[in-house]
Amino acid sequence: GKALKKAEITMSILEAYWPSAKSEFGKLLVDSYAGFGSDFIIRSALMLYGDVVKSNISKQIAEELKNNWSEFKKALKNLEIMLKDMKIEVSRFSGSWNVLLPIIYFIYYNPAYGNNLDGIRAYLIRAILFTYFQSGTTGKLQQMKSRINENDYEITVDMLNQMNDLRVTDGKIEDILNVEKGSRVAGEVLYYLSLDWINRNFKYEQDHLHPFDRFDGSKPISVSMENWIRWRGNRNRLANLHLLEGRSNGSKNNMRLVDYYNDMNDEQKAQFFKEAIIPSGISLELEHFDEFYEKRKAILTEKIRKLLG
Repeated sequence: GKALKKAEITMSILEAYWPSAKSEFGKLLVDSYAGFGSDFIIRSALMLYGDVVKSNISKQIAEELKNNWSEFKKALKNLEIMLKDMKIEVSRFSGSWNVLLPIIYFIYYNPAYGNNLDGIRAYLIRAILFTYFQSGTTGKLQQMKSRINENDYEITVDMLNQMNDLRVTDGKIEDILNVEKGSRVAGEVLYYLSLDWINRNFKYEQDHLHPFDRFDGSKPISVSMENWIRWRGNRNRLANLHLLEGRSNGSKNNMRLVDYYNDMNDEQKAQFFKEAIIPSGISLELEHFDEFYEKRKAILTEKIRKLLG
């Protein structure tokens, strides 16, 4: 494809100025950074030393990258360590690395970045959950770069709150709560809400709490048709979703939530309540779906607000 050709051309221009570029890139793009690709390094270099919108590799940028290579590698190492301290794996971003570039810029130019972890974390999670980089990527990167420069080379929560796209609003939180199963944002928000207990050796899947198919059957007698139709519209949204380890997902499948829960021992029940963020003191029976949904939505709202800094 066209993009691949462009990447090859960019790479050969870079190698003309720095013959060992390809082998140096290869040594860097391993372990946590495996799968990131040379495009990631080139765009990072444009962000750090050039113009990320024009996006052409000049002799000057090539030489900056070559001469500062050990500093550059150190910034990536520091990024990895910093995210790990937040319980976030850098490898998660191998296919969505644009979001990391403003953080790399901050880390590279400001040795005191460790004093602003709240700002960095708020930026990262807002940019992901508000799908900041969905369009106009290079323009957004340029915008972040000038904002950081004007803000004494820092990313702070105050700075984010002055940016329309990254400010937290009720509307944006509502949009997150309305995401449906299978969407990228649903997966991301469930992941970030679950950082405290996720085991990175397991594969997790988005799963319905009250099973999806149960809403296709006949409605419970106590529920009006109007409500039943509304519930059917909500069954696929965030307040009825949780993360379930892949293997357990197969066994839960279409089981009624209350049966799934009753099959557990006390320890599993307690763990399930915590991990799946189940509101306490409410019925898990389908005819109480409304209360379940609204109470869980309220708890998720608070947790998401906190997550967004």
